[in-house]
Amino acid sequence: MPSLNLPPIESLDVEDLLTLPEGYRYELHEGNLVIMTPSTFWHKSITRRLLLMLHAAGLEAFQDPGVLGDRPRDCRLPDVGVIAGALPPQKASYSNLPGSAYSLVVEVVSENSVNGEYTDKMDWYAKRGIPEYWIVDQTLDRDEDDAHVRILRLAPAKSTYSWERSLLLSELEAEYRAR
Repeated sequence: MPSLNLPPIESLDVEDLLTLPEGYRYELHEGNLVIMTPSTFWHKSITRRLLLMLHAAGLEAFQDPGVLGDRPRDCRLPDVGVIAGALPPQKASYSNLPGSAYSLVVEVVSENSVNGEYTDKMDWYAKRGIPEYWIVDQTLDRDEDDAHVRILRLAPAKSTYSWERSLLLSELEAEYRAR
């Protein structure tokens, strides 16, 4: 396993994440560095399908977009994010955007790496005002070619999500193709 040489953790901020060694995914949770495990190929495949589906619908969808928190040492990295409007000018200099820039974020749950998609992440995204949040998980029968999608919407005048509906990814893809 390769070694990972990091600067002093207590001084890391969101912009420092760009300088960390490649090959890992990083987040800052209220100043705490989180190094995420590599995803499975099921996770990668489902993420790609979501990204392509949203892109085909004409949405500005991105893989691993950075969502800034309220402090310089707070940033999350959802699997997919949809930008609400136009990208900021000089997009080459941005790696993270505030929650207000997003209309949707998607987290794909890895079987061996549940990281608060149903709790902490959901609350964190809601507090940033992101209108829609999808949690994508394996189906009950562990179908390698499909996934279970839970669609949640930000409750009016609240900073919490309300369940809207659940369906298979294959069904959601069919809905998007029919639009």
